[in-house]
Amino acid sequence: MMFGSLFSTNRRLRDAQIPVMAQVTPSPWQQAWKALRENRLAMFCLILLVVMAVWCVVGPYFSPWREDATDALMINKAPNAQHWLGTDFLGRDVYTRLLLAGRISLIIGLLTMLLSVTLGYLLGAVSGYLGGVADKIIMRFADLVMTIPSLPLLIVMGAMLSELDFSPDSRVYMVIVMLSLLEWPKLARLVRGQILSLRERDFMLATQVLGLSSRRRLFGHLLPNTVPILVVMATMAVANAILSESALSYLGLGVVPPTPSWGNMMDAANSLIDFQRRPWLWMPPGIAIFITVIAINVLGDGLRDALDPKMKRSKK
Repeated sequence: MMFGSLFSTNRRLRDAQIPVMAQVTPSPWQQAWKALRENRLAMFCLILLVVMAVWCVVGPYFSPWREDATDALMINKAPNAQHWLGTDFLGRDVYTRLLLAGRISLIIGLLTMLLSVTLGYLLGAVSGYLGGVADKIIMRFADLVMTIPSLPLLIVMGAMLSELDFSPDSRVYMVIVMLSLLEWPKLARLVRGQILSLRERDFMLATQVLGLSSRRRLFGHLLPNTVPILVVMATMAVANAILSESALSYLGLGVVPPTPSWGNMMDAANSLIDFQRRPWLWMPPGIAIFITVIAINVLGDGLRDALDPKMKRSKK
C-alpha cells in the first residue's frame, strides 16, 4: 500500500513537470529570435529598415509637394526651408521623389527576392532530391547562367527593353524578372547541397523505413531543414537586387523617368557641374542605397548567426 502510494505520487509529479518543461524549452524559432535580439547591431539594422520602409510608404502623403509638381522658378535650388533636400533640374522636390523612389527600389528588391528564392528553392530541392538526369540538367543550366558576367548581361537585356519600348510602369516588372533570372542559380546550388547532405542523415533514413511518401519526406522533413539558409539568402538577394537595379537605372537601362528610383535619381547628376556644385541631386539617393544595403547585409549576418547551430557552437 505504501509503495503503491509512493509510485502514484512520483507519477503525478512527473505528469505535473511535463507541461512546465514544455513551456520552459523554447522552439527553434524562439531560440533564433532570442539570439537575434541579443545581437544589438542586427536589431538596430532591422528597426532601421522597417522605419525606412514605413516612411517611404507614408512619407509622401505628408509632403506638400507632389511627385510630378514642377516649378520653373525653383530649378536646381539648394536645400531650404521649403525644399528640405533642394530641387532637381525640373524644379521637383528631391525629398518627395527620394521617398517615392525608395518605394520602387524596395519593391524591386522584395519582389526580386520572392521570385528568385521561389525559383531557386524549388529547382534546388528537385535537383538534390531526385538526382540523376534532372539534377544534371538543372545544375548545368545554373552553371551556364552563373558563368555569364551579371552586369554586361543586364546591360544587354536593358538595351533590349529600351528597343522594345516598354512603358515606364511595365519596365519595373521587366527589371524584376531580369534580376530574378540571374539570382536564382546561387540559391539553387546552396539548397541542392543542403538537400544532398540532409537526405543521408539518420532522420531521413527513419522516414524511409517508416514508408513515408516522397512528397511527405520532401515537404515535411527535407525542406523545413533548409529554411535557415533560405532566410539568409533571401536577405542577400534583396541587397543584390537593389544594387543591380540602381546600376541599371543609373545607366538609363532600368527604371526610367518619370517613375523615380534611387538609381535614376543619381543619373540626374550626369555632368561635372552637377556633380561638383549640386550634391543634393545625387548624394541623398546614394546615401539611401548605401544605408539600405549595409543594413540588409548586417541583418543577414545576424540571421545566419541566429539560425545556424554551427555558428552558435563556434562562439561557445
